[in-house]
Amino acid sequence: MKSIKLPANGPRYSFARIGYAALAIGALALAGCGTTTASASGSAAGAGTSPATHSASAPAAAGSHISGTAGASASFSVESMTFVSDDQGFALGRKRCGAAYCAELLATSNGGTSWHRLAAPTRTLGGVYSTCPAQSPCVSQIRFATPELGYAFDPQLYVTTNGGSTWHRVTGKSVTSLEAADGNAVRVASKGEGCSGMPYQVQQAAVGTADWHTLTAPKIIMICPPVLYRQGTRLVLAGYGNPAGGVRATAQVARSANDGASWKIGPDQCGGTDGYASTVALAPPNALVMLCQHQRPEKNGTFRPAFVRISTDGGSAFGPDQTVSAPTGRPGEILGYQLAAASPSRLLVAVTSTHGSRIELSQDGGRTWTTTLTPNGTGNVLLVGYEDADTARVAQGDLVWTTRNGGRSWTADHF
Repeated sequence: MKSIKLPANGPRYSFARIGYAALAIGALALAGCGTTTASASGSAAGAGTSPATHSASAPAAAGSHISGTAGASASFSVESMTFVSDDQGFALGRKRCGAAYCAELLATSNGGTSWHRLAAPTRTLGGVYSTCPAQSPCVSQIRFATPELGYAFDPQLYVTTNGGSTWHRVTGKSVTSLEAADGNAVRVASKGEGCSGMPYQVQQAAVGTADWHTLTAPKIIMICPPVLYRQGTRLVLAGYGNPAGGVRATAQVARSANDGASWKIGPDQCGGTDGYASTVALAPPNALVMLCQHQRPEKNGTFRPAFVRISTDGGSAFGPDQTVSAPTGRPGEILGYQLAAASPSRLLVAVTSTHGSRIELSQDGGRTWTTTLTPNGTGNVLLVGYEDADTARVAQGDLVWTTRNGGRSWTADHF
């Protein structure tokens, strides 16, 4: 899986395992860079044909709803997570180091039941806008292509070839997105750090090598570099506008079905006068899902619930809007959403408000939704996403929740 960190009202990156998706979580700040999103490569939902229905109309199965609490004094707090199989995964986070915090890297070989410490790629974790505090080398995200070969990045890039026992820095460009699958890694790299507006390149290299060559990806003009999503040989670049900027925050989306050899580009498919895409998910066999939010508030200051639009042909055509079940935010509050998909019909959405977070499951392409998990610990909730059609994870603080039945029920383990 993948991971990224989120601000309160922005989504995160999510990456899934090779062949299904890239799963990891982290995030850019909403205000300066636009909405951040999870780079999830193994999810998709089937286009619905009937009007959206709130999940309250679909009762949960007995025992399907779980509320979990993270320890208030937890020494580890997860920031990014990646899995290379249902059982083997890695978590990058922060721990208390005296009066400050340091980066820490943990690994599991039994699906999260127990974790052991590895060498952290840097001492410092990245800050907002993909920048490093105090000029120290730092990373924010973690991805592993195999149990031995992994990447830590955002903004600096580090590589391990021995499962995280040691790391070496790859100097040169800053890297804000990276996904590995099918024996190669694809990255978004630029000379500037964070949301500097500097030109970027989309580059590819065989896993474990530093021989990066530039792909002919179309340019997306935004202050922040575009977010990379991947599922197998399918690539999507999403450049997000700033929904607080006074103009329509339409995302620009470039997609490739052949590992970056050719591309198609266009605006997001959220439509309407104020809809904008805030995160994207990919899933087999050829699904592309967009989660859309409203930019304009109602007369009372609240925002209408987000909705999903689903394509089952890689983004050529999309089905109708399907409203996501969500709490009502306070006036002026923009809810935070994260998205993962296992198929054209099975979707997970994490909804975060000032009242907390909840995980919503749809098994009919977004027509109905059921709340199946309400994390109520401390720290950002990370929707890590699906590793296969049934296995997915959510993390927060020192807890990780695992589902083995597509999201209907969850079990909790401590890091």
